[in-house]
Amino acid sequence: MSTDYTFFYVEANVVCMIIFSMLLFKNIHSVDRQEKQLIYDRVLLFSILYFACDCFWAMQLGGVIHNCRNVVLLVNFGNNALMAFMTFYWFLYVEVSQKAKYMVVKRNRLYTKSLAISSSILMGFFCIFHSDMILTEDGEVTLLYAGIFLASPLIYILIAVGKSFVRATYPENYAVRSQYITGAVYPLVVSISGVIQTLFINAPLFCFGITIMMIYVYIASLENIVSQDPLTSLNNRAQLKRYISNDLRPADGDEKIYIFMIDLNKFKSINDTYGHIEGDKAIVKAAQGLKLACTIEKHRHFIARYGGDEFIIVAKLMDDSEAEYLKERLKDSIYNHNKESGAKYDLRAAIGYAEYSGKISDFAAATKKADDALYEDKHWVEPDLTSAV
Repeated sequence: MSTDYTFFYVEANVVCMIIFSMLLFKNIHSVDRQEKQLIYDRVLLFSILYFACDCFWAMQLGGVIHNCRNVVLLVNFGNNALMAFMTFYWFLYVEVSQKAKYMVVKRNRLYTKSLAISSSILMGFFCIFHSDMILTEDGEVTLLYAGIFLASPLIYILIAVGKSFVRATYPENYAVRSQYITGAVYPLVVSISGVIQTLFINAPLFCFGITIMMIYVYIASLENIVSQDPLTSLNNRAQLKRYISNDLRPADGDEKIYIFMIDLNKFKSINDTYGHIEGDKAIVKAAQGLKLACTIEKHRHFIARYGGDEFIIVAKLMDDSEAEYLKERLKDSIYNHNKESGAKYDLRAAIGYAEYSGKISDFAAATKKADDALYEDKHWVEPDLTSAV
């Protein structure tokens, strides 16, 4: 590596470090920092440290600083550890962003983190006791080093890519589809950049690849804010319109499209008796109950919060009997999920449905028909409508 190129390589990494530092500074001073933002910040931090370590490696390789074997070993160990933890935190960011249930348990997070820890310990062992197995006399890394270096990142990447692509196909994830696709595309772009840099060392594409994708993730997260209901994490009303206009495909074969309108019974009394915070919790539990009911083997339906304590579902079903079955399933799921949570009150819903042609021009009429059926259902359950909102 020539001296001129060494400085170019270092400058490229420094520019990326500055960009990441700006993003990190902005996130740290954010008023409302969610858990996934904290994890995103760790990805930024480990990326900055990796770039710094990579700069040191480039200056050694270019002869800018003295090439000492122990220092080379230390730099290679640092690169391995930082890469392992950087990919772990990206994997964790993907899973938390996509609300993977098993990640709620801290023990499971430790299990997934153990891969990065094991990689670092193993590399440290060879650096201290058997350095000749990972670094030749000429200062070149061996295949063993490459294997340890790549093992944990590849495992994290493959799992994240596979899960993200599968989850992106679910209609209930329409509001955050870009987030799921990003979770899959990010490691692919970064990996390709790394391979190209390895084959053509005169192109510092790895740091550029990471930087471009991290900026894209940041922009995508802002987009999700305006497409997702902040309380329930369901699709919001704007996303419902986009889904109906752009992504809802005609029913296949004998299937029909149905619109379901859902409204919580006596929700006002929950707010008045237990307070608005508990009312918000009731809405969240209702949303979770709807998700559970819609996650069945054959169909995955589109769910959105319509406003207040109202929800809407777009489902493809065979006939009215299947629609009636789903209606009862939705009711039972909301009631049972709330009861299992230990709430002091019952949570029930009135539901109406109507067949929808799939044409945008007919959507308002189908929604109105489903809404009328909802209030018939509510009236049948609660004759005194003045006590239910």
